[in-house]
Amino acid sequence: MIEGVVLDIDGTVARGRELLPGALEVLAGLRERGIRHAFLTNDNRSPVAAWVDKLAAMGITAAPEEIVTSALVAAEVVSELHAERPVLAVGDIGLIEALEAKGIDLVSADEAGRAEVVVMGKDPAFDQERLNVVCQAIWGGAEFMATNYDPKVPTAHGFAPGTGPMVKAVAYATGCEPLVTGKPSKWAGRMAARLLGVAPERTLVVGDQLATDIAMGRAAGMGTALV
Repeated sequence: MIEGVVLDIDGTVARGRELLPGALEVLAGLRERGIRHAFLTNDNRSPVAAWVDKLAAMGITAAPEEIVTSALVAAEVVSELHAERPVLAVGDIGLIEALEAKGIDLVSADEAGRAEVVVMGKDPAFDQERLNVVCQAIWGGAEFMATNYDPKVPTAHGFAPGTGPMVKAVAYATGCEPLVTGKPSKWAGRMAARLLGVAPERTLVVGDQLATDIAMGRAAGMGTALV
């Protein structure tokens, strides 16, 4: 019996800032049946508060505790695996705030030589200089982690490059593949299930991507539905 549903956002509930047909009706049906639900996005740039506002603008009421971003998952995994180690975070405000909220010791680019862990998200300022800083840290022995490996993300007008191309550049240069913490990893699904308070085997993942949404659900021991 399904007691909780984890919903992908981009491509499943909305595309860009446009709500997809039937989304509101599905959410209303879940509430009527008393089925808990949470939203899980591989986005790592925006803080949860921004996602609350974005969903509200489309007519969806969501509490902060009902939203999981890949930045939150990365912060959770770093806290679990590398709590006392200095971290070089490469990304936008969503990733930085998530790591800070966990009390992670963040180092600046000028202190990158001190980093023992590199965590990559989508960085709007990523350039050749930033690439060199990240590679130097990894060549120096830092662990390599990434919020996701998505090559592209859906928008209202098609697609835009995702986090993956930046992560791939670092992986290619260093010869090191990252530990990916967002979808399709089990970490993301299990974090969403914990927030729902529902066992993974009683949770359904709904998404539009086999390689991320559905693969994550299977890795976390959840039911899956492709839309």
